[in-house]
Amino acid sequence: MASRSVPADRAGQPPARAVVAGAERTRGKPEASTRARIVAAAERLFAERGFGDVTMPMIAKASGITAGAIYKHFDSKVALFFEVIRGAVESTVVSAGGEPGGTTLPNVVAGFTTRDRKRFRQLAVEIHAASLKHREVRLLLRRSVERQIAEISGMIVAGRRAGTRDRADRAELLASAVMVFIMGLMHMETLVPQLVGNEDWADVVASCVALMLGAFGPRRGDEPVFDGF
Repeated sequence: MASRSVPADRAGQPPARAVVAGAERTRGKPEASTRARIVAAAERLFAERGFGDVTMPMIAKASGITAGAIYKHFDSKVALFFEVIRGAVESTVVSAGGEPGGTTLPNVVAGFTTRDRKRFRQLAVEIHAASLKHREVRLLLRRSVERQIAEISGMIVAGRRAGTRDRADRAELLASAVMVFIMGLMHMETLVPQLVGNEDWADVVASCVALMLGAFGPRRGDEPVFDGF
């Protein structure tokens, strides 16, 4: 079983890190700070209740402003939802694990199974549902997925050991498989709720990704070589 280690600072991060960071940078700027509070409140409500069951007055109340004031920042609930999605998909959770000396890719994927990532999983499911109804959301999601696949593919190619046969032609397909695996984990609350936060399950997830990477990696002779991801 693969050894798993998910740093607390990554495993517990909210999905829209850019939004949170923006709020910290805009202290002393009331308008920008109010907008950040609105987005943060909307993110939580959309994840917990779903897009259809959340109203603008509910978001305004959770943000600590009046129902009328929220429209100074966003024209509609769709526009606000789009902003929440943009912040979520632009937080490069997967690519953070590909940095030299960083968390391995299997462990990054296993990090999506923790209880701290529940809101991220909920929001991801809601994003997919909304993408079926709103073309703008669908295009944004598609661009995000393509970018993540390209980043994972780059990590796979960069991780090939010197002196072995490079399987760069398979890297994009393998990255796509890893991305599909990640998307499946977003539905844990529905499919396998009993495994959320389960350490053994997280180890299995990490091992599966490691096996995928090793099985389609470079080869020495007839034997696959594990790439060390």
